[in-house]
Amino acid sequence: MGYKLKNKILLSEIANKLSLEFKGVDLEVKGVAPFSDCQSGELSFTKDLSNHKANSVLVVLHDTTIEELDSAGYILSSNPRLDFIRVLSYLEDVIGFATYDFPSEIHPSAKIGQNVVIEDGCKISEGVVIEHNVVIHSGTQIGKNSRIRSCSSIGGDGFGFDRMEGGEPLRFPHLGGVIIGGNVEVGSCTTIARGTLSNTIIEDHVKIDNLVHIAHNCHIKTGAFIIACAEISGGVVIGENAWIAPNSCTHQKINVGDNSIVGLGAVVTKDVPSNTVYAGNPAKKIRDIK
Repeated sequence: MGYKLKNKILLSEIANKLSLEFKGVDLEVKGVAPFSDCQSGELSFTKDLSNHKANSVLVVLHDTTIEELDSAGYILSSNPRLDFIRVLSYLEDVIGFATYDFPSEIHPSAKIGQNVVIEDGCKISEGVVIEHNVVIHSGTQIGKNSRIRSCSSIGGDGFGFDRMEGGEPLRFPHLGGVIIGGNVEVGSCTTIARGTLSNTIIEDHVKIDNLVHIAHNCHIKTGAFIIACAEISGGVVIGENAWIAPNSCTHQKINVGDNSIVGLGAVVTKDVPSNTVYAGNPAKKIRDIK
């Protein structure tokens, strides 16, 4: 899955503007993508060149052994992630991305409250209810019969920053969207952040209470319940029919298994297996669910 630029740009121009070194073919960059999905003409970053695609553009470590220079272009970096973010910021500011440049598609049966903002590039399905003062950012899709309650924000950028060498924070541009399934409920004053280079996904029949925060790139699976004031950090996967109790929080990129319960105020720092109860700070296993 790639994100298309409004105009193509040569790799050499990017490198020159950012004072970076490049080798290989001076390809035209037409978009960006995660390394696993990077296609011809798309830009990504990696520390491992295995399985790279021909005619792609990669930000790689300075000391990487580069072969097949005739098939790809490379920006050399001591910090590929940071320089990739620098490139993204430059492309966003100077060229812009066209991925969501289309009028939003809103089904005639959808009910839209007062003072609702729906940006371009959204898809709102039949039977959806969006209550007053909600903001739906570009790249958001909402499935049939779902409800977004008042004052929520869906699809804004998550909290993603790296520091430059001098300590100055640099924002990671978020290009992904938010995909919400059918029969989902999102409570009042809840935020769901868009993904960075992939989508934040909320599957069918998920129920999210008021004052919940779901960070970028999370995946909430079918039937999960997330209760008031819970915080789900970036890249977390919540399993089917899991129960996430009030005021709990999770470390980034952990997994909570199917049918599990995370207790009141729990601080979850490690994976939670399926069919278990975890509680406490740090959260520990309390019992199995049979």
